Amino acid sequence: MKIRWNATLNFLIFMAVLLLVAGFQTTFWFQIFGNVPAPMLWLNLIVYVTLYRKPFPAIFTIYAMGFVLLTFTGMPLKMMWINMLILFTLVYGIKSRVFWSGSGYYTIMCGFSTVAYHLIYFLTSMVLEKNPASFEIVDRLVQIILTPSFAFPMYWVLAKIDKVSQDELVHEPGGLEL
Repeated sequence: MKIRWNATLNFLIFMAVLLLVAGFQTTFWFQIFGNVPAPMLWLNLIVYVTLYRKPFPAIFTIYAMGFVLLTFTGMPLKMMWINMLILFTLVYGIKSRVFWSGSGYYTIMCGFSTVAYHLIYFLTSMVLEKNPASFEIVDRLVQIILTPSFAFPMYWVLAKIDKVSQDELVHEPGGLEL
């Protein structure tokens, strides 16, 4: 069995980037901006993996990312993985219908994913937990606005990482390619 070192390197670099952005989001952000809710930078990373990977490696990577994110949250693993799987299914479903490569599409999908993630989290919390999550409309709206605003610089960095550490970039357009 041939080990694909580029794929392994890419996976490890993405895990390091995940640790970096999650650490920035959970500690450094509040040192600078105080009580302003931090953007969900880790969600932008998950959207990138969903859009630019084949389905099975993307699911594996997203589950590994969910496991790593447990160190930064009090959310149980079942909630993390269920929310990520539902979000993956939504984003991949849209990608299979309409897809174009580039930062504009990625930013749009990050905006959609932020709204969808908040709704998914709120609904699954109501169904699965004894004490469901509070709605906190202002905090969620601030995150919905801030998260896609960081999508363009993150796309640029992640595309550079892919260009350096992968043999080929995966662009699987679905039905309509623009």
